[in-house]
Amino acid sequence: MLDIKNLSKQFDGKTVLEDVSLTVGKGDVVVILGPSGSGKTTFLRCLNHLEKADQGQLTLDGHSYDLASLNRKEVLDIRQKTAFVFQHYNLFANKTALENILEGLVIARKIPKAEAEKTALEALEKVGLLSHKDYYPKQLSGGQQQRIGIARAIAVKPDVIFFDEPTSALDPELIGDVLGVMKQLAQDGVTMVVVTHEMSFARDVANHVVFMDGGHIIEEGAPREFFLRPKEERTRRFLARILSDDSYSVNYIL
Repeated sequence: MLDIKNLSKQFDGKTVLEDVSLTVGKGDVVVILGPSGSGKTTFLRCLNHLEKADQGQLTLDGHSYDLASLNRKEVLDIRQKTAFVFQHYNLFANKTALENILEGLVIARKIPKAEAEKTALEALEKVGLLSHKDYYPKQLSGGQQQRIGIARAIAVKPDVIFFDEPTSALDPELIGDVLGVMKQLAQDGVTMVVVTHEMSFARDVANHVVFMDGGHIIEEGAPREFFLRPKEERTRRFLARILSDDSYSVNYIL
């Protein structure tokens, strides 16, 4: 359903991504891991044209796009089929939770107001915040704001949702609620590509794990093989540091 070939990107002459390729099937939950500066977020943003790639081919739902030369119609077409959940929520401060979701349905997708409101309320219920539909962002916790962001994404019924470190801006006690919603989406068969540092999510929910470093995919595979039998030395060093920092054990990963 989603196929990326040879995606490359430079900033001010510095290579951030180089010939990155990845295939995502319908219903897959792909988790992208890697150290800061490895190109994970840039990769995700290039797929939704939040950053313009220098080269790369994207095939989505049977349609192919040259990421380096997208026209306005093609950008809109890609964004009609995808949704993006940001690290810092990106909610409109002057709109309620319900209005934040309606914005993308009524304004961007021209869905009639009554139909859009029904869809938005269903999305709020799915993330457990229907009772907060009239709250403004300042009245919500960070975790609740992020769940509104997820509701906004699922309301447009995209082919795939991109998550850019959705829990990294949250206090530790709020992370579980957001991950719980994402786990439920995975159980519902929603296709997701997730940049995260949450090892438990990668282990328990993903069906494919990708490790990036230096703008390249170093290793990828099924979670069990990835965590227990990494093939590359760079992957082993990354996991040794991360799992040690997070107090994980081999038994826990099992």
